[in-house]
Amino acid sequence: MRPAIQACLLMFASGAGLFAQPSEFPIFYWHGPPPAFNTLEQWQRVKECNFAVAGPTYYTPEDNRKLLGFCRQLGIRAIVSDPQLNREMLGRQDWRDVVGRVVAGYASEPALYGYYLIDEPNADLFPDLALLHGEVQRRDPKHPPFINLFPTYASPAQLGAPTYAEYVERFLTTVTPGILGYDHYALMKGGGIRADYFENLEIIREHGLRFNVPAWNTILSIPHYGYRDPSEGDMRWQAYTSLAYGMKGIGWFTYWTIKEFENEGVAIVSSNGQPARLFPIVRDINSEVRVLGRMLLRLTSTGVFHTGGVPVGCRRLGSDALVQVPQEAPLVLGFFRDEGGGDFVMIVNRDYTKPVEYAISFRSHVVSVAEVDATDGTLKALALSNRRARLKLRPGDGKLLQLTTSRPLTAINFQFNTDGDVEGWGHPHSLSDPNVKEGVLAMTFSGSDPFISRGNLRLASGTVTKIRVRMKLPPCNPAGQIFWSTADEPNLADDKHLDFPVRPDGAFHEYEIPVGTHPKWHGKTVTLIRFDPTTGGATPGSQVEIDYLRGE
Repeated sequence: MRPAIQACLLMFASGAGLFAQPSEFPIFYWHGPPPAFNTLEQWQRVKECNFAVAGPTYYTPEDNRKLLGFCRQLGIRAIVSDPQLNREMLGRQDWRDVVGRVVAGYASEPALYGYYLIDEPNADLFPDLALLHGEVQRRDPKHPPFINLFPTYASPAQLGAPTYAEYVERFLTTVTPGILGYDHYALMKGGGIRADYFENLEIIREHGLRFNVPAWNTILSIPHYGYRDPSEGDMRWQAYTSLAYGMKGIGWFTYWTIKEFENEGVAIVSSNGQPARLFPIVRDINSEVRVLGRMLLRLTSTGVFHTGGVPVGCRRLGSDALVQVPQEAPLVLGFFRDEGGGDFVMIVNRDYTKPVEYAISFRSHVVSVAEVDATDGTLKALALSNRRARLKLRPGDGKLLQLTTSRPLTAINFQFNTDGDVEGWGHPHSLSDPNVKEGVLAMTFSGSDPFISRGNLRLASGTVTKIRVRMKLPPCNPAGQIFWSTADEPNLADDKHLDFPVRPDGAFHEYEIPVGTHPKWHGKTVTLIRFDPTTGGATPGSQVEIDYLRGE
């Protein structure tokens, strides 16, 4: 992230259930007031800027305790970045005792949220970091440690892995963290952005969901090196694209203007702590993110799609989506579901220089739409005419919409007998948009992990004990999968799925999937099904055809 710069960060909840769900959306920063400015006045200014998190830069234990006292007084939370907590301490025989003493000095503080450990580690360090992370967690299970990862533009030598996806996966499997944090600075001098910004969001989002770990993105708020001085549109674009991708925390780099970068520009406050140009911009964006974040913390990302030019590694919005916008509009749409299966969408203007106004339409089973007001969180009905409306977004801005759909299906009997009617199936991955013609739903393979899903279900316990599907597959792996979410566990996860054998010989075959035998289907209310016709191996361009899929 930053050479020769030490940083510190707040810790929040673990998606894996190790730590409590935060009540406030974690909005944090890197580089807070230096020790000489560790005063009540400066922490009041942090609160005025609507940060939920105070993050200092390598305070001594004494300054950390002073910080925590101010935070307790102001009603905000903080992290500690104690110089004794570092990987080098593992060379001491008594390192566990040292961790115990350090943690004991902070764990009972009401304003504490967690412990910063390291920034942008090479993957070769993950085994050591797993030991340190695990010991801090064991000593204080209420306040998680934090490790921040490299972005996609780091070299393989920096990553210690041949690919970025492997780097992230090794981190999650080796360290088993409670948070998946990374940074990506996309705003380049000259007005452009890094081509891999959205690809980085895609990889982090996918791994966070797969490992059930909430993801945080750190974004730019100070010009330095090749990065430009951000406009308000730039700042909104960074925050709202992160929200659309399901990030559960957002950080700004930096809050305080670092001496090293002072000749290039100013951050949110100056090097003497005075509010700078970005202060009111960040204050307002943080306020909106805190309001929308209270809703977004309860939602699970189900898919992210683009219109206009589709960035590298991303997917175009399909014709099956609940929400339709002009394909030429520069938008990103993040879809979400709540615990009850309710649908939401965050729509963001991907143009950070110009506003955009566009027509929006909704699928036939969307009966009403409400905007979540970013000032107070109230729901404001969106006026629809024939399920259509017009929306306008400022540069880089976004809106969160709640979609009320018709009564969920209480049984499944998808026959695909009407041309053009995909019967609610959508969000294809490694597959083309579905198409129904002559009694079959057909899709073309385009990648190695093909699946499609159908939400808006309410399959009560015991109503479906097996799923019967008839389909035709080209040569591919001889196994299919079915995943599901339930009312009490809305996330798709490996503990809610079944494998079943398939015959990929180019002919139709019927398969019976005994879902009712699974302990996380039996006795549950199922709200969504994800169907993987094969686990991979199909040649891109070949097709799967599904005759029917029904529950019994």
